[in-house]
Amino acid sequence: METTHEIKKAAVIAAASEQVRALLETHYDAMRKAAEESFVDDESQAEPKAKASFTIEWDALAMAPTVTVKVGWSVRFKDESEAVVDPLQAKLEIGGAE
Repeated sequence: METTHEIKKAAVIAAASEQVRALLETHYDAMRKAAEESFVDDESQAEPKAKASFTIEWDALAMAPTVTVKVGWSVRFKDESEAVVDPLQAKLEIGGAE
């Protein structure tokens, strides 16, 4: 015979699993597209990676807990620029200018 704790545990896990699946099914194409678009014109990347993170929250002590699942995904863009600035070099006369 299952205890109330075991029944609640199974229900929370089932609800969270269903929500994770539904959110992934709903947003899969947007996640893939974001990863794919980050790969365009960037030969330094090996393969675009689709990454998603899920947060699951529930009321641990409630008899009828509310299970909330959130999904987040993002694409990280990087750009870089570098310049050597030597203001003294510009003032020195190199090559023996007279």
